[in-house]
Amino acid sequence: MENWFKEWFSSNEYLSVYQHRDEEDAEKLLELILSRIDLTNDSWILDAACGAGRHSLYLASKGFNVVGFDLSKNLLAEAKRKAQNNFLNIGLFCADFRNVVLQKKFDLILNLFTSFGYFLTDAENFSFAKSAYSLLNHRGIYLLDYFNANYLIRNLISETIREHDGKKIIERRKFENNRVVKEITIVNGGEENFYIESVQLYSKEEIITEFERIGFKVNEILGDYNGSKYNSEVSPRLILFFEK
Repeated sequence: MENWFKEWFSSNEYLSVYQHRDEEDAEKLLELILSRIDLTNDSWILDAACGAGRHSLYLASKGFNVVGFDLSKNLLAEAKRKAQNNFLNIGLFCADFRNVVLQKKFDLILNLFTSFGYFLTDAENFSFAKSAYSLLNHRGIYLLDYFNANYLIRNLISETIREHDGKKIIERRKFENNRVVKEITIVNGGEENFYIESVQLYSKEEIITEFERIGFKVNEILGDYNGSKYNSEVSPRLILFFEK
C-alpha cells in the first residue's frame, strides 16, 4: 500500500474510473480562486499533481503562464495531447511530490482535488509545502484543496457500484490507521483488476500548524467550491489560501 499511487495513477484504468469528474466543478473552483487572488496575464502558476491537466488547460486558456507536474507519465501524456489539441502552451514534466526541483518562481501554486496526504509520514506529506515556499514569489499564494476530515468521517459512503464503458466499477471505502482507504475493483468481462487509494486524515489545525512552521500565513479558509466559509461540521472541503 505504501506506493499505491505509482500503480494506480499509471494504470490505464484510472481515467476510466474518474471520467465522470465534472469540468464545470473544476472551472468553478478555479474561478473562485482567481476571484480572490490578484493575478495578471504575465503571472506564473504551478499546478502540482496536475494529472490529465484539466486545471492547467483551463488556466492556460485564460492566458496565464502554466507549468504542471505529475508522477504519472500516462496522465501527463493525456494532458499534453489535450494541450496540443487546444493549441495551448503548458510546461509539463514528470516529478515526485517529494523531489520537485525548479529554477522558476511562481505567483500561485495549486494543490487541488486532495492530491495531498498520500505518503506514510508527515515529513513526506509536507515536504512539497517546504519546496513550494521557496518556489513562490514574495506574497505568492499556495492553494491547498483537501477534504474536510470531520465531514468525511461522518459522511463516508462505504460502497458504490457503477457501470462505465462496459466496465463494472466497485469502490469500497473505510478508515484504517487514521487514513481513508478506498479499494477499487474494476471488472471488464472476465478480467478483474484491483487498486488502492490511501490518504492520511489531517485536521485543519494540523495542516495550518505545519504550514506556519514553514513560514506561511493563512489568508482565507473556504469550505466548498461555491465559496462558502469553512465550517468544521458541515463543509465538505477544506480550501486553504496560504501566503508566503
